[in-house]
Amino acid sequence: MSQVVWNSHSKDSFDRNWNDFLLNFGLVDNKWLSDLYEDRHVWVPIYLDHHFWAGMRSTQRSESMHSFFNKFITWNTSLIQFFKQYDNCLGSREQAERESDAADFHTVIPCATKSSIEAQFQDVYTHQKFREVQAQFRGKANCITKLTNSALGYSVYEVGEQIFSSIFNKFVVTYDSVAAEVKCQCLLFESRGILCRHALSVLSFERVSQVSPRYILERWSKKVKR
Repeated sequence: MSQVVWNSHSKDSFDRNWNDFLLNFGLVDNKWLSDLYEDRHVWVPIYLDHHFWAGMRSTQRSESMHSFFNKFITWNTSLIQFFKQYDNCLGSREQAERESDAADFHTVIPCATKSSIEAQFQDVYTHQKFREVQAQFRGKANCITKLTNSALGYSVYEVGEQIFSSIFNKFVVTYDSVAAEVKCQCLLFESRGILCRHALSVLSFERVSQVSPRYILERWSKKVKR
């Protein structure tokens, strides 16, 4: 079921995969799953991709905080110890953030490709966010770009992403050369604020050397005071 939820790249493919899942496991008449499907627009990622989540999952913040505090607090910590350790927690977190900020300004993560667009992100983003961007540039190597239609500076591409040796997921990507705007069917930028490998593949095909400032979000700039 997790494969259906997380690996469906369009609403139509989710519907097909969901129906196949029910048929394969004999769950067509399962009421709980039927009710779950009716509410798919509030929990299935592909139905939520038009919302900006900055890469956050619904439970990610609580999971992160639990993991952090577990380093300082145990089940038998007394109330007095808790307050002392809480101060230690905050101090440790502030120190880690200062070290991270210093690393952003005084060290450089090498680019994974020779793309001038990657260098554009390298110059602006924090190390943590730039690593996420780099993952998309690396993934671009698995993409095959095909122009399907073009008129008056507006082009439509089909990008095939190789998943296995002979299996490709296909995405529709549009590029407006006049507005310098690229948009992919996967909606990664709209949901996470990162240009996807499919869009990057099209930009490379179009020989774009710099992306519009709209694709470089200030929230992840190393110059933002936190």
